[in-house]
Amino acid sequence: MRIALNPIMVGLLATSLPACWTPVLAAERGQVRVNDPAGATQVTLDSGDTVTYTGSIEGAIEASGAGNSVSGDNITVTANPTVTPLLEQSKGVRASAGATVSLTRSTIQTLGDGQANHALQSLGANSRITISDSRITTRGNLSNGANAKQGGSVVINGGSVTTSGVSAIALWAEDAGSSISANGVTITTTGDDASAVQASNGATITLTGGSVTALGNYASSGIEIVGQNSLVSLNNTVVQGGGDHYGARLNGGRLEMDGGSLTGGLALFLGADTRGGPASTALLKNAALVSTGSGAALDMNAANVSAVLENTSISALSTDGGGVWLAKQGTQLTANVFDITSTRVGVDNRLGRAVLTDGTIKTLGAGGHGLYVSREWGSAALIDATRVTIETQGNRASGAEVRLGDPNSADAAEIRLKDSRITTHGGNAAGLLARGVYSTLSAVNTDIKTTGANSAGLLTSERATTTLDNVRLATEGAGAVGIWSTLENAGQGNTITVRNGTTISTQDGAAMLANGGSHTFDLSDATVTGRAGGSLDNGVLLRTNFLRVVSGGVPTDTNTVLVSLNATRSRLTGDVVANDGSAQVTLASGSVLTGALQERATGHISMALDATSTWNVRGDSSLASLDNAGTVAYVAPTGGGGFKTVTVNHYAGGGTLVLNTRLGDDASATDKLVIDSGATTGNTSLRILNSGGAGGQTQTGIRVIQTINGGTTAADAFRLDAGSTGYRASAQTLALNGYEYSLVRGGNGGVAADWYLTSDFSGVTPPDPAVPLGPITPIKPPTPGDPASRVDPATPATPSPLSPAVITPSRPAFRNVSPESGAYLGNRLASAQFFNHGRHDRIPANPTAVATGDAHGDGGGDESLNDGTFNNGRGVWTRVLGRQDSGVRLSQGRVTLDTDSAILQLGGDLINAPLGQDGAVYAGLMGGYGDARSTSISALRLPTGATVQARARGKVSGYSVGMYGTVYQNDATRMGAYADTWLQYGRYSNQINSELGSTRYHSTVWSAALEAGYAVKPFADSSSLGPVVIEPHAQLVYSRYDAQDATLQGTRMRSGNDNAWNSRVGIRLYPQAVPNAPAVRPFLEANWLHSFGNPSVNMGPNTLDAALARNSLELKLGAEGRVSRRVQVAGHVFGQAGNNNQRGYGGMLNVGYRW
Repeated sequence: MRIALNPIMVGLLATSLPACWTPVLAAERGQVRVNDPAGATQVTLDSGDTVTYTGSIEGAIEASGAGNSVSGDNITVTANPTVTPLLEQSKGVRASAGATVSLTRSTIQTLGDGQANHALQSLGANSRITISDSRITTRGNLSNGANAKQGGSVVINGGSVTTSGVSAIALWAEDAGSSISANGVTITTTGDDASAVQASNGATITLTGGSVTALGNYASSGIEIVGQNSLVSLNNTVVQGGGDHYGARLNGGRLEMDGGSLTGGLALFLGADTRGGPASTALLKNAALVSTGSGAALDMNAANVSAVLENTSISALSTDGGGVWLAKQGTQLTANVFDITSTRVGVDNRLGRAVLTDGTIKTLGAGGHGLYVSREWGSAALIDATRVTIETQGNRASGAEVRLGDPNSADAAEIRLKDSRITTHGGNAAGLLARGVYSTLSAVNTDIKTTGANSAGLLTSERATTTLDNVRLATEGAGAVGIWSTLENAGQGNTITVRNGTTISTQDGAAMLANGGSHTFDLSDATVTGRAGGSLDNGVLLRTNFLRVVSGGVPTDTNTVLVSLNATRSRLTGDVVANDGSAQVTLASGSVLTGALQERATGHISMALDATSTWNVRGDSSLASLDNAGTVAYVAPTGGGGFKTVTVNHYAGGGTLVLNTRLGDDASATDKLVIDSGATTGNTSLRILNSGGAGGQTQTGIRVIQTINGGTTAADAFRLDAGSTGYRASAQTLALNGYEYSLVRGGNGGVAADWYLTSDFSGVTPPDPAVPLGPITPIKPPTPGDPASRVDPATPATPSPLSPAVITPSRPAFRNVSPESGAYLGNRLASAQFFNHGRHDRIPANPTAVATGDAHGDGGGDESLNDGTFNNGRGVWTRVLGRQDSGVRLSQGRVTLDTDSAILQLGGDLINAPLGQDGAVYAGLMGGYGDARSTSISALRLPTGATVQARARGKVSGYSVGMYGTVYQNDATRMGAYADTWLQYGRYSNQINSELGSTRYHSTVWSAALEAGYAVKPFADSSSLGPVVIEPHAQLVYSRYDAQDATLQGTRMRSGNDNAWNSRVGIRLYPQAVPNAPAVRPFLEANWLHSFGNPSVNMGPNTLDAALARNSLELKLGAEGRVSRRVQVAGHVFGQAGNNNQRGYGGMLNVGYRW
């Protein structure tokens, strides 16, 4: 039933109902229409009322005019028009001209099938409909759940809005000033080509919470925004687009989203305003975009559209799902804190600009590039990514790829990476890829890693510009290269810049690969390492080859022309292999290359090093030219082999060449430089490092520089370097285990242009005047009686033709021997003889002829006596000895040795016991300190024929302890026989110093002696010679020497022939002491000294002997006496002379005290 309430009726109802009714009963009503012109009518419907309207156009609840309002709770509103569907249908609730309607917990439904059968419609400025916790449904085509236009507004709190018609819109705000606000509302459309929410022509829709779902097919969108200034604001709202269509589509206007999600075949589409308005914009915060269909989740497909993403995720996991697509000129994407996961491209930019910060991109499918820039239709395209992590899983997928889609445009395509990370897992993938003349790709402080087979950390081609700045690039897959540069046109070139701490590392591929055309690798402050099978051995740093392109089944090869590798302050590891074209390697400012250079097929290599750079040669190498102003160092061989050969056509010196040589004889293994058909220029310092050699005698020499096929070397092309093993600056030789090697052009009868290390020189070398060589034994003239020396004058000689003399080449007559050998032997000789002594050296003076000094009979003497007698009791003694020995030689070479030594020794009697009627036994302990300095001089013959003197100095010092014992036949007179023995142990610190350096070691000496003599007065007492005593004596001394090995510059010195025997046989003349005779008595002693062997030093496998004088004469002249009856003093000087021009002299002072 239709009820029309005029103002008078409304007023009567308002005054009478409260008085007439206490309970309120629900009523079934027809249209409720409030249109008071005065705007003073407010109608409140009873709870449970039902309002039904079957008319057209107007609403079941129709409120019009400012000030008029309708409100109600739990109201059921139904618009069920009976007019043809082609006409405008009735509305559920309509407010217009400023009126308001407010319903709570109600149901608003329209049942018509026609168009505009809206459940809610607010028309005009200030018109407002507020619905709370209600259910709103429509089923008509082109009908809205809520419609706001011409400035009207709709507010829905809670509840739901559902439409089912074709092209229906659940919420539609149109026209400037119109707005719809939905808070916690479930919004659903099920019709085809239907939109759940649409704002157009400057209207605003705000959704807070709730959900938006478009379930229809064909262009069913969750959100539609059309026209200038149109705005949809989503706050924690979940939006689902229909089928393959949009979660949200913008054709102009603006989308603001904070929280929630957009899901659709395309999650968000930014298109053009068909009315020519400003481009669409979107601001998404804390949101998620989910694409379920083909294409990009965020499709920016109109000029100048823009999107800002903050803490937003994008997911596109369908077969061809992509993350973001910037397809038109001027498109702009700004993303900060984001996550993109897609099957195909993460961010695909064709004509726009994308600025990405603090995000992640992950792609899953083949060809799924993380970042992709392809400048297409004549305008620049850029992606700027900072702190972005990119991961690709599929084959042929690039982490970041930039290419030139339009080769006729000079506009740039560019990707800039900073503080980012890229990881690819698929085969034939690329961490970075740049292609095209105006394509630019740069990475700063970025990590790049590929794990798939046949991949590349960086692939650059067709004149693209690439820069790696402080980048860590690593490839792990089989055949995966670090940087791959290709060109299809041989006349073009690529330039790759690697700088500022960048590291490039491969596990099983070339660090750099160049194919076709020309390529320049500019490296500064970089580290580049190529491996093979995970090992540095045989890894490739740079490989060149032609490029094969197959088009239409027809292969075409592009030759490589020139590849320039310019390294500054860089470290490079791996071989350079040139299969095609020319490779030029330049090392500067401290750069280091470790690897081999290998020319193959039609490839050529040249290398240049500045003074601060190094090439470490780890394998046999071949190259056209080598300009060595720095250091070319052959890597030390391992496992007993691995010596290397570098073959070069032209060699320019000026730097250092470091070779490893197993120093020995001519057959010694060695690294080698071979000059093939070319020449050498400049002067190279040749550093020889011994590799396990023990030294040896050479004949021709060890060839280290070889010429072949007409190659030549200059006379001053090479010289020994001071850094060589055992280098001796004074002689410019190498000392090893007693041998001295020289670098000689031509060696001893070798190839004239080759260079050899020789340890011997052929020919008779005249003695150097500066080095005495000892006496020359004259040739004995023929004995006159020898028939072989006479010519019978009666028989004239039969003349015969002269035959040319046959000269047999003599073996080398001059051997260079290291002076360190002499210094070692000097230390040994000094320590072995420090404390050797005879009985008289230990006992200052002999007693008187008559034992009158022992008045008490206790053997201690009597101090009260002053008759010149000697106290024969127990005593202590000390002696000081200094000596100088010279002329000791080595049996090998021209080595002489001089030694200065000094000792201090003291001892004391512990036992003094009588033996027989007149004899006595003495025994005691002794100890001492000794110090010796020796100088060893070796005459070394230089390759020029000159002789120089090389010196080494030895020093030994230490302490000894021992015991002694003496037996006298007559202790009172010391006449007759005596026997003396001693045993000593000494420990010493040794040092050797020379040009080769310094070494220290310790040594010990055990020594023992046995001496016997007989004192006799051969002349009558009455004669003038009556007091003279003649004392023949003999002594045998044994010593055993043990020492630590001494190592100096690869030379190991060990003591040889550790046991030594020496004898002394002589006679001593002195006057016998008599009472009241002078206190000082002179003596003269002569000894024959004999050495039973020669001490030696083992230097490596070689033994060098000291050529000691086998026999020597020693003379002593001295005096002994007493200061008092308790204090005795003795002293003497001595001289020694032996064969081989050996000599020595010195003196000793002894002071004793007895009681």
